[in-house]
Amino acid sequence: MKAEFLLTLFSKQQPRRSHVIYALLKQQTTGSTEYWGLRYHLLDWIGLLPQLYKQDYENMLQDLMSERCLRQSEKGLYILTDKGELVAKRYAEEHYLLQLPLERYTYQTAPFMQLFLLANQVVSEWSYQNRHYYPMQIGLRQQQLIKQWFKRQDRESLLDAWKSDLTGFLESLSDKQADRLAASFVGHTHAGLNFDQLNFPKTWGDFDFYLWQLDKYTELIQYMETHFSKDNPMVQLYAFVGKKPRLSDSVQASFMAAKQGASFQDIAQQRHLKLGTVQEHLLTAAIWLPLSAFPYERYLTDDVKKHLTEHLPDQDIDNWRFKMVRESSDIQEFFNFRLYQIWLTKQETSDE
Repeated sequence: MKAEFLLTLFSKQQPRRSHVIYALLKQQTTGSTEYWGLRYHLLDWIGLLPQLYKQDYENMLQDLMSERCLRQSEKGLYILTDKGELVAKRYAEEHYLLQLPLERYTYQTAPFMQLFLLANQVVSEWSYQNRHYYPMQIGLRQQQLIKQWFKRQDRESLLDAWKSDLTGFLESLSDKQADRLAASFVGHTHAGLNFDQLNFPKTWGDFDFYLWQLDKYTELIQYMETHFSKDNPMVQLYAFVGKKPRLSDSVQASFMAAKQGASFQDIAQQRHLKLGTVQEHLLTAAIWLPLSAFPYERYLTDDVKKHLTEHLPDQDIDNWRFKMVRESSDIQEFFNFRLYQIWLTKQETSDE
């Protein structure tokens, strides 16, 4: 990954916290980082680079600062310079940017891609009755899943089904895209071509090819959803990964209880949670759910909104601080403050 890619995640108008962007890319998030991810319109990029090292990230930021592409508006907050904006624009023109970033996260495309590539190799070698080959190197757990999957398949129908279904998907792509994707597969006597052998733009590198692959395999999963039944071999393979729910089980449980009318205290008592944890669960739900799916009106009453409006005259939500509206030690006050920020942000982005 080139450092210039990071410029596409910063803004010339909005100072952004570097640690928030790192946490999103790494998927080491808290309620606070997810909130700021919402404010920065970067939630779609969560978990894109789970192997990113903090020191490498900091070094890239320093390089961008040295090149006067980024500047600090205050400690930890960075903003694009005029030069940085031009470099970011040029990077976007010369490199590949994800077209389906949120879908990539929701479908958990990256782990499925690894399973698919090895499964495709296994089916290819099996069709030639070849048991002596070097399998693609993926994690031991993933290898075990492929073995489980292969043992469950009907050997008489697997090859025809796999070939027919994969051909159907490839035919849904443009000829050039299909040819490139198929050429990247590893199979019998075919090692699979690298990105520099696939006639991609000369400005591309491994990272661009990886992002392109993520989009193609996300499209494959979407194709599977609409064209294949549950007993389809590819669908059974994808079941090892599965679609990621918007909310974790614990957050979902708190949210459903609240939606059914339970108070914070009731939920905390019934679920043996701290009051603050319950409130954090509901804020997380508000961040990830569409605007119409969360009962904002239950908490943001007219009186609450009036109080917040009177004490928060600045139109820039990013400049708001809780101390501007705090009147007591009641943690409900922070919940109302943060929920109000989320509600206004969702309205700005028409998140439906």
